[in-house]
Amino acid sequence: MKKIRLLSVLLACLLLLRATASADKSILLTFTGDCTIGSEESKRKEPDSFVSVVNREGYAYPFAKFRPLFEQDDCTVINLEGVLTDSNQEERKIKAYRFRGDTAFAAILTEASVEACSLGNNHIRDFGSQGIRATQDTLTASGIGWCLNMDPFIFEKDGIRIAFFSVDEASYIEYSEELRKEMIRLKTDGEVNAIVVCYHNGVEYAARHDIPQEKRATMLIKSLADLVIINHAHVVQGIEIINNRTVCYALGNFVFGGNKEIRDRVYGRRILTSRYSLVVRARLDFADDSTYLGQQVTLYPAFSSDHPKENHYQPYPVHGEDAAAVIDAVQFDTKFTLPEITEAEDYPYVTMPYLPAENPES
Repeated sequence: MKKIRLLSVLLACLLLLRATASADKSILLTFTGDCTIGSEESKRKEPDSFVSVVNREGYAYPFAKFRPLFEQDDCTVINLEGVLTDSNQEERKIKAYRFRGDTAFAAILTEASVEACSLGNNHIRDFGSQGIRATQDTLTASGIGWCLNMDPFIFEKDGIRIAFFSVDEASYIEYSEELRKEMIRLKTDGEVNAIVVCYHNGVEYAARHDIPQEKRATMLIKSLADLVIINHAHVVQGIEIINNRTVCYALGNFVFGGNKEIRDRVYGRRILTSRYSLVVRARLDFADDSTYLGQQVTLYPAFSSDHPKENHYQPYPVHGEDAAAVIDAVQFDTKFTLPEITEAEDYPYVTMPYLPAENPES
């Protein structure tokens, strides 16, 4: 038994060395938590609403503290929770919260070096079909990619093609078999070299992800997804490795114009706060022939606001005890021990172990 385990360890090391040594191309992807680039419809004109703050402070304000990080990557993807439309027609007033930003607010994203938005969430339908169309048209006109249900965003650089899919729970149930087949087809036919799924699901303000999320994530990885980013909880949750692919269960809120206050929940002896946020960067490595080789994920702890109770709509990187608190919340929902935080002057980070494409344990 010891010899078998030793052999597995040696094989893993060889695979790691081969992947890191022979990677001819790398793509850097960055992901954030929930972003609402707008306000609740009934509160848009209030002086402390997101709409009012942005009109006062300027389009560069919300992402200003993270723009330098976003400019360093190949593609920054946010979860856009809400719509960009200048009309409130088809407003679904039956819902408790309806989030809308002006179409001009697309400039907030271009100012921040955001290249794509995942739209598969429970607020993309807040203003019916006109809200969805206006959001898609606005993003497209601004040069920002988007993905929703069976319409993927295809990112391409240096001959590498990466497909991004975005679904919420309702859409997943509707499209699960079609999505599974399409992901497998894209990979096996060689149309894309990697697949990322942005999945909107989970229990809001829960300290830990649940079993249904694990099952969904496992299915997505088995359907040849290389990275799964989950949002919806409004608090940070854990990390899981499935077949040497990374699953992030919740990144918390980021630029979230939907709430004017920071929301806390008591979970056992822990206080969960929507102030904790996580930015995730994934480096995907490829050989010269575009074969996927492996990935390495880096976690950047952040606060969604500079005030513990009020949302000022401008997340920023955190250091010292604040960074440790965010990572501790991630650790609480992670089965393995996370690496130590590396302090840096600009963006403290946690670098996860490298994951070669081939898993010797599978």
